[in-house]
Formats: sequence, C-alpha cells, structure tokens
Amino acid sequence: MKIRASIVSFLLVGLVIVIALIMQQGGLRDLKRGDVSSSYQPIGLGEQVPSTVKGWTGIDEPLGPTEFLQSAVEKNLNYDDMVNRRYVKGDSVFGVYAGYWSPGRMPVQKVASHTPDRCWSENGWNCEEAKFPVILEADGKTLRPAYWRRFTPPGGSQDTFVLYWHLVGGELYDYGTGFNQRIDPVAWWKETLHYAFKGSSEQFFIRLTSNKPFEEIWDEVGVQEIVGALAELGLVADAKRPVTGE
Repeated sequence: MKIRASIVSFLLVGLVIVIALIMQQGGLRDLKRGDVSSSYQPIGLGEQVPSTVKGWTGIDEPLGPTEFLQSAVEKNLNYDDMVNRRYVKGDSVFGVYAGYWSPGRMPVQKVASHTPDRCWSENGWNCEEAKFPVILEADGKTLRPAYWRRFTPPGGSQDTFVLYWHLVGGELYDYGTGFNQRIDPVAWWKETLHYAFKGSSEQFFIRLTSNKPFEEIWDEVGVQEIVGALAELGLVADAKRPVTGE
C-alpha cells in the first residue's frame, strides 16, 4: 500500500510539473497572480455602497493596518475594485467589505482561498460556530443563501459575527455546508485548468461583520439601506445582475 501511495504521489507531482511547464511555454494565464497586465476595471463600489446612512457613521478603512501591508494585500488579491467600510452607531460596529474582479482577472480558487474561514483562522482567530445556509431579506427581497460564522479574535472574548457570499458569473460559489470545506481536488483542478485556458467570469466577494448578533441590528433603516445596495450586485435570490462572460 505504501509503495502504491508513493507511486501515485510521484505521478501527481510529475503531472503538476508537466502542466506547469506547458503553461509556462504556452503563455497561458498566471495561476498564482492572475491577470496583472491588463488595466483595472473599477465599477464604483465605493459609490454604490452608501457611506452615509441614517443613524450610522461610515468610515473607509484600508485592508491592512500599514501602507506596506495594504500594498501586499492589494497585490495578492489583485481586485479591480474594492470597498472596505466600517459603520458605527453607539457601541455597535457594522462592517462591509466587497471586492470585484472583472472576467479573467483572477482564478476562482484564488479568490475562494481568502474567506474568513481560511484567512482569519490562519491569523489566530477561532471559529466558534458556523452555519449554512442562512436566508435573510433586505429591502423586502430575499437574498441568496449566506455563509454565517461567529469568530473570536486571538486572545479576545468579543465575538465577531460574519456573513459572506462569493458570486462567480452571477451564481453563488459552493463552499460546502461545513467550515472551510472547499477541498474537492477534482473541482480544484477543473477550476485551475479552466482559468489557465479560458479565464474566469466576473466575481464578487461580499462580507459583512458585526460586533453584535445580526438579528439585533438587521432591521435598522441604515443597515437595510447598506445591504439593499449590496444586494444589487447580485445577492437577490430571484434576480440576476447582468454579468460579462468569460
């Protein structure tokens, strides 16, 4: 059995090397960095998501606490557009992050590797509870199923509640029903080769955070206005946002 496993591992490594060489020689898409040669195509996310809403003060924030870290994050994510905003009302803090990638900009699995499940956990956060699907409404419209998480930071006791969605070509990306379950090797290879040869559809990654359970703030006018704006990006369950092809 050990010999057979070694042979399989050897063949898989060899296959990876061969594919990598073919891609390098064939000038196919960069699976690590995505498309870094074409110009960015922003869609005005910062303007689409309201910065001022009733009862809440909006504050735009960088993705990293320093300019160096922010630059590293932006280079790694390689998005076309992004908004990262914190809204404060008394002792309530509601956060919005939305990233946009135009068709071909980034491999799907690369964007999928930056969920809170992975990034936060790798930085010392603990996921105390996970749910899927969670169905919510915004502005009277039912949203696509959300991934719900409850995290605690390193050495801290304050819960952070999280909702996130990943849309690919207007469809919800499947992360499975558990915590960090996107591990299907067949699907991974399929997506990898698809990007290398054909590119990818446009993508949105949308994440909401709150220092209080969402049910305590969800029905507030300001929160509904913010989520209603995000819903227009493709989160409404029975309607599709027009998307650009692959």
